[in-house]
Amino acid sequence: AERFSIAVGFRNTVCCNLCTFTDGYKSDLRAMNHYDLYRGVMDLLTQYDGEKHIRCMREFEKWGMTEHQFAQFLGKCRLYQCLPSREKRLLPNMEMTDSQINMIARGYYQDEHFSGQGGEINMWRVYNLLTGANKSSYIDNFLDRSLNATELTEGLTRAIQGDRLYGWFIE
Repeated sequence: AERFSIAVGFRNTVCCNLCTFTDGYKSDLRAMNHYDLYRGVMDLLTQYDGEKHIRCMREFEKWGMTEHQFAQFLGKCRLYQCLPSREKRLLPNMEMTDSQINMIARGYYQDEHFSGQGGEINMWRVYNLLTGANKSSYIDNFLDRSLNATELTEGLTRAIQGDRLYGWFIE
């Protein structure tokens, strides 16, 4: 069987970042022939809820974080890699590399379109900083990290609303 990774989502034409969503991604589609591949792609396309994806992304504009919370998030991202695996299993996954975290930090101050303004940054801008940093990923990690950027932004939005699971990132 051949292994494929497939995704469906939106391409943000402002910054050309791929917006991968949880029900729009299959990381391990195995196919023995073109029919198996076709069936797997069609299954993914029929399960994908584009309206739900758009609603989720619109929510990102309604919520934001302070510069202090953003700095905590970046610091915790750096610490995440060093956590014992037992503790990592209790936390949401974070797949960004140190160099990507540095790109996100630089973008907070320097990105012409998505920088934090006046110390505040909305989650749409955070999301775009994450997906922008993901552009440096190799193709074999790109989709996984793109999905992780969506999940992190959704989780941070929930943490701002009081959800404890992602609260570790911005306590």
